[in-house]
Amino acid sequence: MSSPIRRMFFCCFFFFSYSLSAIAWNATGHMLVANIAYQHLQPNVRLEVDKLLSFMQTEYPHVNSILQAAIWLDTVRAQKIETYARWHYIDMPFSQDGTPLNATIATDNAFWAMQSIRAPLKNAKANHFERARLLTAFIHIVGDLHQPLHTVSRLSHVYPEGDKGGNLYFIRNNNSKTQLHAFWDQGAGAFAGSSNEDRINEFTQTLMTIYPPSYFGAKLNDLDPTHWLQEGMQNAQRFVYTTPEQQTPSAEYIFMAQKIAGQEVALAGYRLAALLNQLLVTPTR
Repeated sequence: MSSPIRRMFFCCFFFFSYSLSAIAWNATGHMLVANIAYQHLQPNVRLEVDKLLSFMQTEYPHVNSILQAAIWLDTVRAQKIETYARWHYIDMPFSQDGTPLNATIATDNAFWAMQSIRAPLKNAKANHFERARLLTAFIHIVGDLHQPLHTVSRLSHVYPEGDKGGNLYFIRNNNSKTQLHAFWDQGAGAFAGSSNEDRINEFTQTLMTIYPPSYFGAKLNDLDPTHWLQEGMQNAQRFVYTTPEQQTPSAEYIFMAQKIAGQEVALAGYRLAALLNQLLVTPTR
């Protein structure tokens, strides 16, 4: 798709989506990541994913597809189960006013969890339910690591211990006080509206049309999460925090934020597929 057409297509998508009520990245956004990945799984890996999720349904009947699996980690957190609470983020510190980077990074973070899950997920002899549970977590974490404010914490003289990924950085949105983190969880409005299967499928096709695998070049096959953290830091420093506190983001900022969110969701989906194709491939006998 040529650049002018892509921009026109994205503008139409922007104006349609921003008018809808907000549903955060932890629903629509995560489902999009999972659905894009599912479209790019090898056939045998897709069968393995479906099989593992069938074990998950014994305890969580609603997890009947990869779309529902993508939000399981948020579902249990909403039930006040905090076991996996720190698996959603890693607060890599940065400062723009010279504040010393002395904040402590929790050890049981999203990066740690993703790395820890790899071995049992790859082990076909491990308990089926445990592998299924870790698969749902893995799907969610890969998505979170592509949301810039799930990877950084901005230190300042006001918040020398960090702003908790933009949770203490407030802007105005729809005439109300809003956390910058929540604003980005919503994809700056891009992930608003219904998260039913039909809309997710349509939205998935839209994103894959605007951002096909070829759009990302070599980044597509960069499966090193340390590099993902660097990407998140760059997005945060160069753009995310450029909208002033206590003010309504400009139309230009919202447009670019939605564009970045769409790119990151698509990239996360392609990378998730590549990882699952490695970890869940059936050994040849």
